[in-house]
Amino acid sequence: MNSTIATLIENSVNIENNLNKGLKLTIGEKQFFNEHFKREVIKKNGYFIKEGEREKYLYFIEDGIVRYWTTNMKLREITFWFSFSNEFANSYFSLMQNEPSAFTVQTLCDSVVWKIKMSDLALIYDESLNTNKIARIVMEDIFTRKIKREISLLKLSPEDRYQELIKYHKKLIYSIPLKYLASYLGITPQALSRIRRRIS
Repeated sequence: MNSTIATLIENSVNIENNLNKGLKLTIGEKQFFNEHFKREVIKKNGYFIKEGEREKYLYFIEDGIVRYWTTNMKLREITFWFSFSNEFANSYFSLMQNEPSAFTVQTLCDSVVWKIKMSDLALIYDESLNTNKIARIVMEDIFTRKIKREISLLKLSPEDRYQELIKYHKKLIYSIPLKYLASYLGITPQALSRIRRRIS
């Protein structure tokens, strides 16, 4: 039997740290999530959203890998972020500000996701303290990962950046095509191949 979306979300954010001592959704909150999130299977290379479209949903990845990418002035694809199982995904600024998305969000494998409309999300934000806590926890995690990535690009060698990545997602990294992973690391696929050979 599939887990409910409420249980999946509760488990995904229920990691204790200095500011978060655990989170327990109320019966009403669980009911709202289970009624308003819709489960969907998106095939490999399917899209959450394409650049230029307006985001309408917040997604939660039950199982899968998602990449975020845009194009540079030479129209080359630049991969700048990944989301994995038990993480949220969407074009956040497009969703919040109703603007065209500046990037594309695309699956790298067949993925099981749950999605909720922005209008439904707004309802629960107004009434639920726990939903606001979840949003804070998720944004803090994204912010922390973003800062770590920026620092690693400034201070670490490509090999060290790759080592940092596989430390947290070792089993999943080899599911990501080499060219996308190299783009994320800011190096060529050939350079990444050499790094992999050295540390294998």
